[in-house]
Amino acid sequence: MKLALAVSIALFSFVNTITAQESVNQVTLDSLNIVQLEEVHVVGIRKPLHQKMLHYYKSNNAATLEDILSRLPELSLTRRGTMGMEPAIRYLNGGQINVQIDGMNIHGACTDKMDPVSIYVEPINLENLQVQTANSGFINGSSIGGTLNFKMAEPVFMEDKKITGQFNSGYQTASSGFYESLRINYNSSRWAFRASGTYRNHQDYTSGGGNLIPFSQYQKMNYSFSAKYQQNAHSYIKLDFLGDDGWNIGYAGLPMDVGYAAARIGSISYYHEQPKTKLSKWMAKIYSNSVRHFMDDAKRPFVPMHMDMPGESKTSGFITEWNLNVSKRQQFQFRADGSTTFLKASMTMYQTGQVPMYMLTWPNNHRNQIGMGATWQYLLDSSSSIKLNGRFDLNESSLNTVEAKNHVAIFDPEFHGRTDFLKNIALQFSNKTLKHFNISSSLGYTERMPTASELFGFYLFNASDRYDYIGHPALQPERSLQADLSLVYRLKQSSLELNVYYAKVSNFIVGKVNTAYSIMTIGAYGVKTYSNIPFATVSGAELSGFLHLANEIDYVMTMRYTNAIDNENQYLPFVAPLKTISSIRYQHYPFSAQLESETALSQNNISNKYGEDITKGFSLLHARFGYNFKALQNELGLQFGVENIFDKLYHEHLDVGNIPRPGRNIYVQLKLDLK
Repeated sequence: MKLALAVSIALFSFVNTITAQESVNQVTLDSLNIVQLEEVHVVGIRKPLHQKMLHYYKSNNAATLEDILSRLPELSLTRRGTMGMEPAIRYLNGGQINVQIDGMNIHGACTDKMDPVSIYVEPINLENLQVQTANSGFINGSSIGGTLNFKMAEPVFMEDKKITGQFNSGYQTASSGFYESLRINYNSSRWAFRASGTYRNHQDYTSGGGNLIPFSQYQKMNYSFSAKYQQNAHSYIKLDFLGDDGWNIGYAGLPMDVGYAAARIGSISYYHEQPKTKLSKWMAKIYSNSVRHFMDDAKRPFVPMHMDMPGESKTSGFITEWNLNVSKRQQFQFRADGSTTFLKASMTMYQTGQVPMYMLTWPNNHRNQIGMGATWQYLLDSSSSIKLNGRFDLNESSLNTVEAKNHVAIFDPEFHGRTDFLKNIALQFSNKTLKHFNISSSLGYTERMPTASELFGFYLFNASDRYDYIGHPALQPERSLQADLSLVYRLKQSSLELNVYYAKVSNFIVGKVNTAYSIMTIGAYGVKTYSNIPFATVSGAELSGFLHLANEIDYVMTMRYTNAIDNENQYLPFVAPLKTISSIRYQHYPFSAQLESETALSQNNISNKYGEDITKGFSLLHARFGYNFKALQNELGLQFGVENIFDKLYHEHLDVGNIPRPGRNIYVQLKLDLK
C-alpha cells in the first residue's frame, strides 16, 4: 500500500500541471445501464426517459436499495432475510461480479453472505446505480459477470439557493415498519456540503394469509457526509464518508441472526473535467473502509449448541481514471487501481458443561491487487462504432498468522501463498443504420479469482443444501468466453430493448461432496470441498420497454429469463424462473396513480444435488397513489398504496428456506422538499 499511496500522491500533484488541449468532438463511451436515483438533473449522466422511469425503479419514497435492484432486468437477488439480499448479474454472483461504491473495492465481513455491499447503502445517499454486464463490466476489476457500482450523490452548487433538502417519513403495516430520512445540501461560492441520514425499524412481518414470520425483524441507521471544494472552473476536491449500523437483524432463512453489522467507508478524490479538450476528465481517489459483522443464535429457541461468529473486513486502495478525446472519431478511457484487503472470521461454540470451542472460519488472510483497464472506442462512420475493452490484474493471496497457516495446512500442507495474473478482453460493435433501431454485439474473454471462502473457508455451513463447505487453496481461476446481442428500438418518448447472452465458464467453482471429512455443524448432511468442474454454461434474455401512451399515461415493463447448466447437462442451483414486472402510471399534477403487476413462472428446472425443490409461480398486484401540494413555500408529497393487494401466500425461487414473502402491505409516506 505504500506504493499505492505514493502513486496516488504523485497523480494528485500531476493534475495541477494539466493544461487545456485543442477542442474536439466527443465520442461517448457510456454503455452503462444507469438508473438515476436523484430527481435533480445531472448533466452528462441522465439518459432520456430516466426521469419518468424513476417512478418505476423507485416505487415509493421508502423503497430500499434491494427493492430497486429487484426491478432491473439484468439482476436477481438471493434472499436469506428481509435485508442483506445478495445481487446477481445474469445468474453470476459473489466473487464472479464486482459490487462497488464509487468504484471502490469493499468486502463483506460475513462468511454466510449475509452482508453484501448493497446492505450498507441507502437510496437517499446515491445519485445513481450503474450496471455493466460481462463484456464491459471488468473495467473496474477482473470479473466474469459484470459490475454493479453505486454512485454516491455529490454536493451541488446552486446560484439562487444556499440550503435545500428533503425529509421523508413513512409507515407500513406488514412489518409495523417505520422509515425516516433527511438530506441537506448547503453551498457557498467555493464550498458545497451534503449530508443525509436514514433510519429503518421493522418488526416481524406477516405473510399472505396473516402468518407471522419469526426472525424477520431488523433495525438500521445509515448516514453520509460529503464536502466539495471548487478549486477552479474545471477542478474540485471531494471528501466522502458513508456509515451504516444495523442491529437485531433476523434471517428467517438461516439458522443464525445478526447482532450487529457496521460499515465505515471514506475517500478523498480530485476531479478535473473539460469535456471539449483532449483530456476531458481526470480523477484520482484514495480510500479506506472497514466492515464488522457479528452472527449469533442467542435468540433462537431449541439450539443444541450456541455459537458466536464475528467477522471483520478492511480494505484500502487507490483509483485513477483518464478520459481522452484522441480525435473526432476516437475516445480512450484508462483506469489504474490497487487495493489491499484483510479478512478474518471465527466461530466460538458453547456446549453446556464444556469449555468453549474456538476455530477460524476465515483464517486471517490478505489479498493485494493492482490492475489496469482501458476502453478504446472508434467511430467508423455516422452510424457505426467499435469498442475494445481490456484489463489485467495481479493478485497476491497470503495467510497472515501461524494459526491461520495451521488451519489451512490441515487440507493443504504445501500452501504458502499464491500469485495470479488475470486477463480480460472484449470487442463490441454497434450499428444504427435504420432510423429508430440500434444493434450492438460483443464477444469477450474474462477471468476472476476464487474468493476467500472458496480458498480458505473452514467448515462454512450452507443452509441451502445443508452441507459444511471447506476451501481449496489450489483452485484455478474461473475463465469465461461470452457473447451478447442487444437490439434497441426508440421512437420519440418510447423505447424497447432486447438483450440475449451466452457464456461458457471454464473451471467453474462448485462444492463437491468429500466423504473423507466429518461434519462440524449439527444436522449437516455432510462436507463439501470447493472444486473446479470443467465448465458451466449460462444463457438467457432480457426485455424492457417504456411506452408513452398519452400525455399523462406511461407504461413500463421488464422481463428476464435465465438458464444455467453444468458440464454434465445438469441444472445449476439458484436459477430464477422467467419473471416480468409491468407498471402503468397516470400523472396529472398534483395527482398520480400507478398500477403494477408482478408475475413469475414456476421453476421446475431444479438442482436436486444442491438441495433445491420446485417453486410454484405467482402473480401479484400493487396499487400506488400520490398527491403533491404547496405549504409555506415548500412542497409536500403524500404517498400511499397497497402491495400484494390479494394477500397472496408465495415465495420466490431464490428465497433460501422457502420463507414466504410479505402479504398485503399498506403504506403511507410523507415527503417534504425544503426549498
